[in-house]
Amino acid sequence: MKRIILFATVLFISISSVNAQKKKDLLDEIDKLRKELKTTKGELNDSRKKEKATLTRIETVEAQIKDLKETNATLLSNMGNFTELSKKKAQNLESSLVSLQEKDKQLKTINDAISDSDAAKLETLKVLKNALGDQANTIAIKNGSVLITLANTMLFGDNDKSYVLDEKAKGILGKIGSALNAKPDLKIIVEGNSNALNIKDKSTTDNWDLSAKQAAAVVRALQNDFKVDPKRMEVLGKSEYGSESIETSTRIIIDAKFDEFYGLVKENMKNASKG
Repeated sequence: MKRIILFATVLFISISSVNAQKKKDLLDEIDKLRKELKTTKGELNDSRKKEKATLTRIETVEAQIKDLKETNATLLSNMGNFTELSKKKAQNLESSLVSLQEKDKQLKTINDAISDSDAAKLETLKVLKNALGDQANTIAIKNGSVLITLANTMLFGDNDKSYVLDEKAKGILGKIGSALNAKPDLKIIVEGNSNALNIKDKSTTDNWDLSAKQAAAVVRALQNDFKVDPKRMEVLGKSEYGSESIETSTRIIIDAKFDEFYGLVKENMKNASKG
């Protein structure tokens, strides 16, 4: 009986010792697991913080990428606009250059026409001077026309109210007529300037009338006696208001014929544009 009790006691002690050891091991395991859990939680928190920081950086990078894309799109758009603007400026410059070249052609055409016109006037002046000889000092170029100034005493004698040509006038008018016939394309204006006093002849009203009659007498002589085409000639009476000196005079104006001059310019411009 004692042996049984002893055995039971030993057994109980053994079992208790085993259970205590298992409990101790279990507690150690639990403590270990708690430590691992705490470590894991710490690592998890660190990971979450890192994840949050990473997400923040990703958002920042994405925002930067978006800004860069928008900036790039703006730059591309601006570049396109700049290219288009540069193209337009180049086209405008090219158009301006073409326009300047056209204007240069036009100016050259006008200058050439003026040179031709001036050469024609000088040639006419030369012809008239050669024709008039000693009386060539009455010829000049003024306001674009060749101008012959003849004193009325040379044409109508000493009577300042006369509109009948003196015989001595036929000599100089003959020379002028010959020179004008050598230049059949020129227009002629005969301008009378009279300043007679005390006009009593009832056939003459005043100096306006006398100026016109004196100029007409010159035109009539050029037409009838020296065969100058009357379609080329005009009569102009300027009375005493056209006189440039005390001595009255009659002026023969070899006109520049500006209508033909501008016609020549226009035709030359047309030809230049075709070239």
